[in-house]
Amino acid sequence: MTQKQWVFLDENIDEAQAQAYSELFGIPLIVSRVLLNRGYTNAADAKKFLDKYSDDFYPPHLLCDMDKAVERINAAIKNGEYVVVYGDYDVDGITSTALVVNYLRSCGVRTDYYIPDRKDEGYGINAAAVKKIADSGAMLMISVDTGITAFEETRYAKELGVDVIITDHHECKETLPEAVAVINPKRSDCSYPFKDLAGVGVAFKLVCAASGKTEREILERYADVVALGTIADVVNLCDENRLIAARGIEKLSKNPNTGLAAIIATLGLKQKWNNCAVISYSIAPRLNAAGRMSNAMIAVDLLLTDDPREAEDLAVKLDMENKNRQRQEKIIFDEAVDIINKCDISDKNVLVLAKRNWHHGIIGVVASRICEKYNKTCILISIEDEWCKSSGRSVDGLNLFDALSACSDILEKFGGHAYAAGFSIKEEYIGELDRRLNEFAREKMSVKEPDRLFIDTRITVDDITAATIRKTECLAPYGAGNKVPIFAIMGVSVADVRTLSEGKHCRILAESEGRIIEAIAFGAGKLADEYYPGDIVDIAGELNINLYNGQVRLQIILSGIRMSSKKLHDILPDRQDFSDIYRFVRDRKSVTDEISGVCKTLTGVFGRRFMREKVINVLKVFEDLGIFSYSKLGDVLKINLLETEKGKKVSIDKSGVYQKIKEEALKICD
Repeated sequence: MTQKQWVFLDENIDEAQAQAYSELFGIPLIVSRVLLNRGYTNAADAKKFLDKYSDDFYPPHLLCDMDKAVERINAAIKNGEYVVVYGDYDVDGITSTALVVNYLRSCGVRTDYYIPDRKDEGYGINAAAVKKIADSGAMLMISVDTGITAFEETRYAKELGVDVIITDHHECKETLPEAVAVINPKRSDCSYPFKDLAGVGVAFKLVCAASGKTEREILERYADVVALGTIADVVNLCDENRLIAARGIEKLSKNPNTGLAAIIATLGLKQKWNNCAVISYSIAPRLNAAGRMSNAMIAVDLLLTDDPREAEDLAVKLDMENKNRQRQEKIIFDEAVDIINKCDISDKNVLVLAKRNWHHGIIGVVASRICEKYNKTCILISIEDEWCKSSGRSVDGLNLFDALSACSDILEKFGGHAYAAGFSIKEEYIGELDRRLNEFAREKMSVKEPDRLFIDTRITVDDITAATIRKTECLAPYGAGNKVPIFAIMGVSVADVRTLSEGKHCRILAESEGRIIEAIAFGAGKLADEYYPGDIVDIAGELNINLYNGQVRLQIILSGIRMSSKKLHDILPDRQDFSDIYRFVRDRKSVTDEISGVCKTLTGVFGRRFMREKVINVLKVFEDLGIFSYSKLGDVLKINLLETEKGKKVSIDKSGVYQKIKEEALKICD
């Protein structure tokens, strides 16, 4: 939070246009600036964005093969055929399945569904499942959120007398499966104007076309389900996705379907639904837990039931599955960190971690957490008797799919994209994979951009009012492609700093123009070790209205904090700093701690303030002079005292690193 480079997005906006937007749309000036930052420089486009409850949808028949699909579905309805919907085990697939099944059943069609088991069958349509569906007497199979690469399986279904309609949103190959219809906005020959629909969005378009009803009419019944899959799949919340999400959030807050109402009841949710966080972090994980821990069909049953008692039982079961997922995730995370702590990873760009029988459905989530913690690409491998399963996540600068492609000769069934991928591998090749991936990263990895905090605009304390904060909600719902706006207040004075929830979080009270501003930093209790009353700081974050015990409190949810103006003595270490830090490390031989912990300990030992930037600069100089070695893994420092010739004196001024630090510090603090 404190080490990010701040980037102000409003540097080049037209202030006159921002003022015009404010008057035209009746919105605060700070909201107008956000619109311009995000590219809505045309008033018509800005108006369309703000009108999130409009009916500005594209005709579903613009999707290739939609007419063929509708014709085949109508034939199935007319002839009383048995239909099976084939879905995926994530939330997008679960909601897509529930939507199409519910619609077909409402038309009187005998309809069942099939979702493969994540562990035993894996992703996508498989031949064994197709055989089961054919043997059950189905004459039509409709895939949702999957199937775009199911060439052999579609051909096999046809041989068994089962017609196939494919609806999907994943990337297509040049050729398509030989199905009755293949509906995917990403088809190269598809002129549908919006390409970023989730799988459930494509299924929604199919239902609209098949029913002959408008999007508004279908969303009146299914908006919560369609929005849930859309938001959970992290597609861009613009254009049609924004319209879907806005209506879905509204329906969830007022009259959710029976199953989702039961989920909400188990959570005790009472807060406003002005963004997608509740869906992403509270509801979606419970539906996902079914596919990860047991069988996704439990989640589909929940979305389909109209029986409150059954819904309650299923919601409780999903809640238990999610808690089990959280426990297993913590175990795997702790074991992965333990592996990391037992080896030197300072020269590695890719962490390849393996252990027997890690849960397949969870390793991807843990890989993401490890990637975030250490800022390194991470691959977790569950060792099995034959083929070991894996899941990986990557950082900016390393295309994981390309890296795995370079190792394809020792992999089986690998796939994914730049930031996430999975594969199977034999245990004896894991060490070779580790070596080759890190070799690839050293050769190909581009220079990593500094971690940046994008700030929409600067504000003053006069902008922090309940009325202004409520008016910023016209920008919601927030999610991928439409982030929560971040506002910055410059040059405020810290009045008080304290931790909350047993040190997990930090609350900073800052004063500006005679007003106190409450800033909350979730998960950043260590800030209390870095900032002190009297510090002049810049703070940035999300504006928030907190309703607690009937009281309204205006807050900033912190995304970033920094010293407002750097002073030379905060950056450039003097001889006393070098002496104190040398003695501190010499007495301990080695130090491993978070940077904030090192600064706090130094401050306590020597009775004066040690800023993190100064400490890092001391370590850089001592490393240059061969006195210390140090590495920084995420926010954790590992410092080791090196053996030097006894009695040998070194001159700080002779360090080229010190001279460079001094030169840069003088520029910054000029």
